[in-house]
Amino acid sequence: MRPGRPQQTKRVVVLGGGIAGLTAAYELSKKGPSVEVTLLEAAPVLGGKIRSETLDGQVFEAGPDSFLTTKPEMLELVRELGLEGEVTGTGPDAGFDILIGGRFVPMPAGMNLIAPTRLLPFAFSSLFTPAAKLHMALEPLRPVRKDGADESLADFTRRRLGQEALERLVGPMLAGIYAGDPERMSVKSTFPQLLEMEKKGGLVKSMWLGWLGTKRPARKDGLTTFVTLKGGLSKAVDALARRLPPRAVRVDCPAQAVRRRDGHWEVVTPNAVFEADAVISALPASALADVIEGLDPELSMRLREIPFSSTATSVLIYDDKDVPVRPKGFGFLAPKAEGLVVTAGTYSSAKFPGRAVPGKTTVRAFIGGAGREADAEGAITRLESRVRTDIDKVLGLHGAAPVAQKTTRWIKANPQYEVGHARRLDRISSCLKSHQGLVLAGASFNGVGLPDGVKSGRRAVEFVLAGSRRNHDVARPGLA
Repeated sequence: MRPGRPQQTKRVVVLGGGIAGLTAAYELSKKGPSVEVTLLEAAPVLGGKIRSETLDGQVFEAGPDSFLTTKPEMLELVRELGLEGEVTGTGPDAGFDILIGGRFVPMPAGMNLIAPTRLLPFAFSSLFTPAAKLHMALEPLRPVRKDGADESLADFTRRRLGQEALERLVGPMLAGIYAGDPERMSVKSTFPQLLEMEKKGGLVKSMWLGWLGTKRPARKDGLTTFVTLKGGLSKAVDALARRLPPRAVRVDCPAQAVRRRDGHWEVVTPNAVFEADAVISALPASALADVIEGLDPELSMRLREIPFSSTATSVLIYDDKDVPVRPKGFGFLAPKAEGLVVTAGTYSSAKFPGRAVPGKTTVRAFIGGAGREADAEGAITRLESRVRTDIDKVLGLHGAAPVAQKTTRWIKANPQYEVGHARRLDRISSCLKSHQGLVLAGASFNGVGLPDGVKSGRRAVEFVLAGSRRNHDVARPGLA
């Protein structure tokens, strides 16, 4: 027992200072003197992929740029941290375009996820050929798959909606959320709601009935579906860090090993060994695999089965005078067939007008993802040159150069929920049954958005404080 430590104090070490780890540490700190929390982060700063920066006076995000309000966890946390006044919603023009044959085609009004809820905009849209529209319209008549086997997003889409829907809509939009390859992504682990819609008569029928009878009412707080913070999402990271006890956070302090000794846990770092009654890991699965290899080689192997893809974001700022036609909507998607290095683009100054700089147009370009990782992993100078060429082409800028450009690469930083992901989680959880007090949280397992990270961090704390009872409380013990 550490000298001077109250007898009943529970010591918890949290690995990783992204949103899941920070939330877990914050929730533990609220327990007062009954819990002693230490947060270890390998990088010199906290936040993980949340990274707000300023370029030419414009606040921008190098990682996630917003969070969903339909998943309440992140919004609740922001309010609890006293940042509600920082919340800003999206602009009024919420549409976006698909690049088809080098020209922008608007997404038909009323498209919900990947199925139409309004007949006329869908019927008159040039996004799909007449044959593809007919194929999609007949989707409710197709039989439901009943064997329960996991299926790729691509196979599911082809089976229900056809190849053209996959290439022009589902691949660029849904697979893009995970920076994944639709041929490999598990629909069960990424978009289980599609399977539920299929069971209820099909995607089109479910969307249509939902639009007619159960349209989501307007939020009473006036917030849009996606929101951000005016001063950048890093403000939430800073606010969480300020709420933690003095000396609870150690940056530049990577975990090298986790081991059991004399009935307690030990976390080995380059500078010290931290004793704990419980360990919450919010590290990426690949990083944790190295840390626990000596403790449990099988668990380490199972963690390495979760693949990761590489991406990059490039922010370009133009003078308004150099943008001949103001872009409409929030941005565009570029299917692979278009041959661009840019997979999608967001008009950040239009998407979040509350923090736009007057006289400037800000474009945020996305590069890479599963199957296209070489584009993100190459030399920055060449990458930025290709991005400028693509944006010039699609926006018709006639060679106008941005006044500023900043690129951030995320090498092997995007977990892939490939077919069989649920089985992998079952195997990981089975290994964790032998390691009481070790809980895994974060994006590698059960959701990649900021609300998912907050939820995972909170669940991890619940598991740790429940002690041995947690094995009876959840389907996958040890996985938050």
